[in-house]
Amino acid sequence: MAIRFVTSSNFEIDVVVTCDDEVEANDEQRSLYLSSGDLNDLESVSDEATRFTIKALSPAERERAEVQAGAYTRSELGRLLWLQAPTGLEDRARWHHELHDDERQAYSEYTAYINRVYIEMIRESLQAIDGESATVDQLEMIRPDSVRTETISELVLHVQRISLLDSSGK
Repeated sequence: MAIRFVTSSNFEIDVVVTCDDEVEANDEQRSLYLSSGDLNDLESVSDEATRFTIKALSPAERERAEVQAGAYTRSELGRLLWLQAPTGLEDRARWHHELHDDERQAYSEYTAYINRVYIEMIRESLQAIDGESATVDQLEMIRPDSVRTETISELVLHVQRISLLDSSGK
């Protein structure tokens, strides 16, 4: 059978984020963990590390998150530019500097849309933090901002990993 099917999106896992001071990992271990979700791929995880319980999202839940974030009003020019943006920091800065004002605005609007999608995905997926019922608003209180941003990014990666099928199916 060539087509793979999700058997259920009623699937929850506990994850940690690698920016947590109670989690130790080098870049290779971090990358492996974000791909696998297996805590054994990390160097060490203290019992004090914050654990997030997330659930897989069904296609309808993922679509609802995108619609809530503004999928029908997002900038398609911004989407195209977002896909074309260089990956290197300096290259991206120079590329962004050369954009026309309308392109820069479209790119900015699409980037804001992507950030809203991430928040809406977490809103649909986040079940608990350290075993206590949780909401996305609690993530917004994480400080410093760099840790909040990294936490949201890693949670989204985990949500996508458990919600989308790989070649083996679920």
